[in-house]
Amino acid sequence: MAVCKSFAICVALSMLSGQAFAQDATAGLTTFYVGGGQAITDDSQKNDSMPFSFGIMHQNPANKFIIGLDIGFEGTMIDSTYYQDEALSQGTSFNVLVGTNLIDNGGFKTDAALLLGMRQSVVDCPDSYLGFACYADFDPDFEYEANFGAVITVSMNKTVLGLRATGESTQLLLGLRF
Repeated sequence: MAVCKSFAICVALSMLSGQAFAQDATAGLTTFYVGGGQAITDDSQKNDSMPFSFGIMHQNPANKFIIGLDIGFEGTMIDSTYYQDEALSQGTSFNVLVGTNLIDNGGFKTDAALLLGMRQSVVDCPDSYLGFACYADFDPDFEYEANFGAVITVSMNKTVLGLRATGESTQLLLGLRF
């Protein structure tokens, strides 16, 4: 700063550089991912369609606490809509992620989170005779089961690789950190 000709210019440059460092300190705290993998099926009465998911995790800048949301298409849902009678289809899960940052040295970061949520297990309604999902176009009734698992991600710079494992599927994750 000895090059500065006036005090005002030096103060302005100091504030701008301080602001740039503050922005760098909070950069890279959010992770977005998509995943795909293999269903865990141990009998013929389960859906074996390829599961996939997407989610977002955010680290609190003040500490290592991570919270996020995850939506997965996995597991078996018994479907009795659109003229089906207990057909096996893929369920949708809605999950919350709670975890922590394990390692963060700037360019390299590792996070781990527990996955807790609910997965659709049954959808049912009276049959429609006019082609609707349900009689008189009523909304179908859903039943839910607990969904649990874990997510672990490793990132270098902005690229994220990870693993998502639940009682219904195991998935590889690919994402971005921003």
